[in-house]
Formats: sequence, structure tokens, C-alpha cells
Amino acid sequence: MSIGMDKKCNRLFYNAKEIYKTLKLMMEIEVMFGAFKNVLDADRPYLSDDYKIEGWMLINFISLIFYYRIYKPLVEKSLLNTYSVKDVLLHLSRIYKLKIGNEWLNSEIPKKTRNLINKLEIPTT
Repeated sequence: MSIGMDKKCNRLFYNAKEIYKTLKLMMEIEVMFGAFKNVLDADRPYLSDDYKIEGWMLINFISLIFYYRIYKPLVEKSLLNTYSVKDVLLHLSRIYKLKIGNEWLNSEIPKKTRNLINKLEIPTT
């Protein structure tokens, strides 16, 4: 527990609900760092140039935004017991766009992927 958190929890004028909310927020931050490290493999920047580090940080920030755009519907639809964000990304990676002549078409979508898309209400166009 950090010093700031320890001071906040020791104050008598904070009620249990506020302390719980703060602890829950800390857990959400830990989950975010876990996703950053384990799912996005973004915990090791082997870069020496400041511009490269800034670019690396920007790309990983955008990746986290997309991660939580997938995570949120999983939570809202109570699907986290069945699917992880990594599972969703794996399923969605099986969908291809094909250019036939001058027209772009979706490839055939596997049944499990189609079921997941329907559960999450993801448009496929």
C-alpha cells in the first residue's frame, strides 16, 4: 500500500464506502497494467531515442483504448467468465476482407466467431 493510500485510509472522516471505492480504483489500475504487460506485450521498450519512446508510448496508449473498448462490452454482457480480450482478438483475427474484382467482401466467418460477434453486437461491415 502506498503512503498516499495509507494516509487516505487512516483519516477518520473517510467512510468505508469512499475507502472501498479508492481500493477498487487501485485494482482497476492494476488490471490495466496487467493488460498492458501481458496482453499487449508492451512492458519492454528497447529504444534509445526520445522520439521513438514517445511513439512507443502513443501506440501503446491507443492499444489500451482499444483493449478497453473490447473489455467494457465483455463486462456489460457478463461474458468475462467465457471470453477474455485476448480470445476476442483471436476470434476477430479470423475475419478477412477479400477484394474480388472491384468489390470488397467479408470472408466466411467461423461459427464460434459469428456467435461471439452476435453476443457483443459487433458490426461486420
